[in-house]
Amino acid sequence: MNHQIISYVAKMEAALMNKMEDHTEENLLFSIASEMIAKEKDQFKNVCQAYEVVKHNLVGIH
Repeated sequence: MNHQIISYVAKMEAALMNKMEDHTEENLLFSIASEMIAKEKDQFKNVCQAYEVVKHNLVGIH
């Protein structure tokens, strides 16, 4: 994993923790990743890889 992906993983995990309490959306992680992609289109690949890392961490698959 490169530094950019690690950075996105940290950002996604922080956003997920901050929004979990008061968020009713079923796929919150996907929404967070989509927002990141919309803001930084040139980082699509890195955001997608970070999404997969966070998703696997949440379900315990390594």
